[in-house]
Amino acid sequence: RTWAALQVERKKIPGRNGTLAYGKPYYADAKAVLECDVQDCGKLNDIAAWLTGNGLLRFSDAPNMAYDASIEKEIQRKSIIQRMEGQRFSVTWTCSPFARLYPEAADIILTQNNALLEPEGNAPSQPRIKIEGSGDFSLTIGQQTMFFTGIDGGVVVDSELQDALSLDEAELLNNHVAGQFFEIQPGDQYVSWVLETGAQITKITITPRWRCL
Repeated sequence: RTWAALQVERKKIPGRNGTLAYGKPYYADAKAVLECDVQDCGKLNDIAAWLTGNGLLRFSDAPNMAYDASIEKEIQRKSIIQRMEGQRFSVTWTCSPFARLYPEAADIILTQNNALLEPEGNAPSQPRIKIEGSGDFSLTIGQQTMFFTGIDGGVVVDSELQDALSLDEAELLNNHVAGQFFEIQPGDQYVSWVLETGAQITKITITPRWRCL
């Protein structure tokens, strides 16, 4: 498999040595090509049907990590010369740039302000945060703050979906939030909140979704 590469835009500036990097860097998808041998050719159609779509992909040399992966290319197969009854084929997986820790970490429950968060993994994570409370308040994780107004009972902030939802996830509340959706950076940091008059927070549940490069 190939590691995810950091992508940057570069531009040649007349009169300037080298090139100038601009824009926000990002990680591109990774690729994994797996070679497979099948002894029972009668099972090939079932195997090809199974090797479709998307799901979690794990490797034996890193059993504690799983990639969000999908198969999008046609499976190419050929006879195994030494055993004509067998078949060999390769499968190309398109993998997310970051691997999730597997199994996923348990939810983090916070009821006290200014709590220490100890992230796992070496890449920023995009958490799901359930805030039970009401009113106007702000929530800070590390150096990042989001602002909430007119919350009635609670709100779910899903950084992967880039959406804020009601507690039952039936209603969008994006018009009640401001600020960039959280990315929890590696390294210890604190979680804190500030309440406006009449507001309250009773519990925060963080599904951290720790990730690794």
